[in-house]
Amino acid sequence: MQKRIAVIGGVGFIGTHLCLKLIEQGHVVYCVDIRDKACSPLLRQVAQHPRFRYVRHNVTTPFGVRCDEIYNLAAPTHVWYSEALPAETLKVCMLGALNVLDAARNNHARILYASSGSIYGPVYSDAAFSAAEACSTHRILAEGKRAAEALHRAYQAEYGVDARIARIFNTYGFGADLMDQRVVMKMVVAALLGSDLLVNGSGEQLRTFCWVEDLVDGLIRLMEAPTVGNVRTVNLGSSHEIAIRALAEKIVELSGSRSHIVHTEARIDDVRRRAPDISAARRDLGWMPHTPLAEGLKKMISYVETALEEKKQAHITWAEIN
Repeated sequence: MQKRIAVIGGVGFIGTHLCLKLIEQGHVVYCVDIRDKACSPLLRQVAQHPRFRYVRHNVTTPFGVRCDEIYNLAAPTHVWYSEALPAETLKVCMLGALNVLDAARNNHARILYASSGSIYGPVYSDAAFSAAEACSTHRILAEGKRAAEALHRAYQAEYGVDARIARIFNTYGFGADLMDQRVVMKMVVAALLGSDLLVNGSGEQLRTFCWVEDLVDGLIRLMEAPTVGNVRTVNLGSSHEIAIRALAEKIVELSGSRSHIVHTEARIDDVRRRAPDISAARRDLGWMPHTPLAEGLKKMISYVETALEEKKQAHITWAEIN
């Protein structure tokens, strides 16, 4: 059955892939974002599609789109942005969540909120959590996500809004901007440019990386899952852990780069291990990621090689890319 679906933050990395998949499934998709659709190279292929609608809007102000489902992926995820504008980051998370929830309530629409695995916080105790750490980039975003989750539970309890929450862990894939601040993109670009790959601290921090198309499949499954009495909440991400140093070495190997791996000062908010428990997603959604890391990295390297060549032909310099 064809549905009208709004994707808030649809020009973003994950939002773009979600829009494409929903259009492929036959739905009418409203891509709502403050950024122009031209910012996403992948959206160019559907810009004139009869079931694609682009709506320029800042989620921190109220809006109305007649729809059956809403995916709220709006978040200032670039590190530099949330460092420079912490108050704006919290506004996007909390005011944005309120406005999207009101739109869902008015439309009797089902809503899925894209939260973050970072809400689980550091592995050390709160007693050792300094003021500097509490105000760090990643903690500001995490606290905004935590508050937004509470809003979704409140709207479900008080107004009966059918809400779902996906706590998303590290995701990578093609289609992201070359200046994306996610670690995989940064390292692949550096390796292909022959630059140093920078690793914070010892590089022993353990992370997982989920291929974006696997992640989008999980989001859609969560949205389509039967309604339960409370807000259905699941972790979405890979269960395969790898140290950041090992990730850098793998990227250098697969790309054939001669880049060096350079260790920099450790970040104060860089947790030692972040890996999702995806048992609920497996049990309730029948979901798990299927793309091995090595396979995904090869696809990623191929994508970046092509994108860099296009930049070169357009006479964009290395300095402009970085």
